[in-house]
Amino acid sequence: MTRFLSVFLPRWPIERRVTRPGDTASTMHGRKPHEAEPLVLVTTTDNGQRITALNPAAEALGFSPGMALADARAIHPALRVAHADLPGDERALIRLALWCQCFSPLTRPDFPDGVSLDIAGCAHLFGGETALMEMLAAKLGRFGLTARLALAPTIGGAWALARHASDARLAVARPALAERMAPLPVCALRLEESTVKALEKLGLKRVGDLIGKPRAPLASRFGPLALRRLDEALGHEDESFRPLNPPHLHAAQCRFAEPIVTQEAIGIAIDRLSRDLCTMLEKAGKGARRVELRLFRVDGWFEALPLATSTATRNAAHLARLLGERLDRIEDRAGFGFEAASLTAFSVETLAMRQEDLGDDALTTRDGDIAPLLDRLVNRFGARNVTRAEPHASFLPERAARAVSVLKPAQGHDWQAHARCIQDGAAFARPLFLFAVPEPVTTLAGVPDGPPTRFEWRRVAHRVTRAEGPERIAPEWWRAPLGASRKTRDYFRIEDEAGRRFWLFRDGLYERDEETPRWFIHGVFA
Repeated sequence: MTRFLSVFLPRWPIERRVTRPGDTASTMHGRKPHEAEPLVLVTTTDNGQRITALNPAAEALGFSPGMALADARAIHPALRVAHADLPGDERALIRLALWCQCFSPLTRPDFPDGVSLDIAGCAHLFGGETALMEMLAAKLGRFGLTARLALAPTIGGAWALARHASDARLAVARPALAERMAPLPVCALRLEESTVKALEKLGLKRVGDLIGKPRAPLASRFGPLALRRLDEALGHEDESFRPLNPPHLHAAQCRFAEPIVTQEAIGIAIDRLSRDLCTMLEKAGKGARRVELRLFRVDGWFEALPLATSTATRNAAHLARLLGERLDRIEDRAGFGFEAASLTAFSVETLAMRQEDLGDDALTTRDGDIAPLLDRLVNRFGARNVTRAEPHASFLPERAARAVSVLKPAQGHDWQAHARCIQDGAAFARPLFLFAVPEPVTTLAGVPDGPPTRFEWRRVAHRVTRAEGPERIAPEWWRAPLGASRKTRDYFRIEDEAGRRFWLFRDGLYERDEETPRWFIHGVFA
């Protein structure tokens, strides 16, 4: 059974600017800080500065939204004024909606002053729907936020009751929904202002005035939106709920009896969440590639620790160790403590069952399995600094392979086929170790087009005893960067009298290039 909880924050722009989530509900002469003296938020329009939001003290003076700032100051010269920050209000509302995910994974902001939650299947975790609303309202009150909450079987019904019902907290069942909606004004149906005024001119001022009326005349005069909103609010037509984050099938959550602060306590929670998550993944035959740990603070925000692995895994001990190594990043951001935590697998892959050996340790790796080591290196040095080679379609040696992060899914490349392709089927082997930038060498060539007989590299002379080549590689003129060499290369495999083998090339051809060709060393053989 679907149940939607709507949270309406009538003074959101004022309260989020003055008493932000995380501040204690300190008082000033028995009132909250934002209620101590008249305060208004203004925006600049073509007709001057207008009030967009105000606190109760300003309301008591007779001010209202839309009033000119000059008129308000004429009444109360000591009026406190601040500029409205609409983008900041929206960002803060998104953050509040994300924090509400400690009550339900499906939340979304209702701009400009509310949050909606789909709490189907979640209420029993908090002692029921009434207890959940009381707990959420109490926490918002500690953040310094005035909140009205309504629970209904439809999105539109919950939205309307939270904003226009007489009760600050209300839970309505489906049989009583139409009766509760009937006395509400027609603006509770989320209609445009012009449509609301047109309905009121005809005497249709309440939602109940529309219930049971002939639908064809209403649709022809006010359009189909008015009837669709009415049907959505009463549950006669379905309305999709689009949360901030899509629902995830694999997620583990836990709440703490008392807020936790120490890394030791957080580590214990991580162990438990990792075991629960990996049990879910094992039952589904899946492995996680990307997970995120969220620790919800008591002050209305959360800390997130994302983690990606090089291969799909459901090793609980491995995930717990990787997440534990990242706790130092939030060591000074625990605030008054964390009251809840969740571990979610955002990206999963099919992972077949594997037969374990007798006495096999969960942290030991099988032959050739270096994924846990790669994950720890990435966790410590970053994904950009731990790379592997991937074949690339290019005949130039420095471009025939490129470095990619080990977190990128491996595709099982056929390196032998790639080598045959770039070498045009020839058996001329290339070294495994290439210099990032070819280094110049001084050579003495026996014949102009042949290999050198002697060369000097890094102030050490080498006499060539054996040579094989050339392997001729033409420049990739269609994508050569500006200033790069556009000469043909002749590569030779060289062996000196000590048995050391090198990979040299001549940059340019005799009698074809105006400049004298130069020699470079590009790699060494093992």
